[in-house]
Amino acid sequence: MTLLGQLPENLRQGLEKKSLLKIISGLSNFDPNSVEQIARAAGRGKADVLDVACDPALVRLSQKASGLPICVSAVDPDLFP
Repeated sequence: MTLLGQLPENLRQGLEKKSLLKIISGLSNFDPNSVEQIARAAGRGKADVLDVACDPALVRLSQKASGLPICVSAVDPDLFP
């Protein structure tokens, strides 16, 4: 099975059809209020994926506020663990 085949069906189809909508809250946006507003809007707007800065608290906040799968971004790889 390919990595693409391991994705949830809706994400896989969005990628295959080139119609996936990923909302980016900002690589350097660590403001919880701003990230929460963006996450809520992304969820209400039926985005497919939300991208947030690499911070465990923001990831939890974003998932709760949006109900969407979360991508995590960072320039510094040391932030990921």
